[in-house]
Amino acid sequence: MNEALCSILSGEEDWHFDEEGRSIRFNKDGTGELECRCNLNYWILAELEWKSVKPQDTESSPTLGSSDQTTTVKNDSSQPELLGKLDLEMTLTRRLAGRARRWAELHPENEKYMNQSLTDDAYWTKSYTVRIERGNFIQPCYIGHQSSDTQRYSVRLLFDKSPYPPRPEWKNPQGGPDEGQFWDHVEFVGRAAPDSARRQRPMNGPTASSWNNCVVS
Repeated sequence: MNEALCSILSGEEDWHFDEEGRSIRFNKDGTGELECRCNLNYWILAELEWKSVKPQDTESSPTLGSSDQTTTVKNDSSQPELLGKLDLEMTLTRRLAGRARRWAELHPENEKYMNQSLTDDAYWTKSYTVRIERGNFIQPCYIGHQSSDTQRYSVRLLFDKSPYPPRPEWKNPQGGPDEGQFWDHVEFVGRAAPDSARRQRPMNGPTASSWNNCVVS
């Protein structure tokens, strides 16, 4: 079952909080990329390493298809369908994301600063639990501000804590990081939905539960 969920996780080119610059990518080979851009400034544009791990308490982590994961959403078309949960270990690296090498050649000072903005703790391996859901979603950055023509997505990825480093792991969080509150980003979407999905209300609106909640700054 983990293999099927990992295939969904790595099947999207990017999972977006904001398609304009805050995204995460998981590659099938256990590498990935974390991007954090705001107001034309890159704060993070780095490779990451990831792997799926078995939960420590298997009794409290039901497998896909169990009643705990499916019955609460199966008969309610207004709620997302839970596809399953994954426990991950992720390690942010100081390596520049492959797609950014041309950018780095043109902006060497920005690249240098980017690798100096985080403390060493940001590069430790961390554990996460993620939920993968199917439904009708907007980019989390638009929650509370969406219009009828907002792009819709059919898969959502929810972290128990943000893949972006928490505030104490930023050397100088004042300014851009504090304004963006990147460490609060726990929701990402992928797989563009058909245009017809725009006629329905998105499932990640401001009335969602605490798992789905995302504050836009």
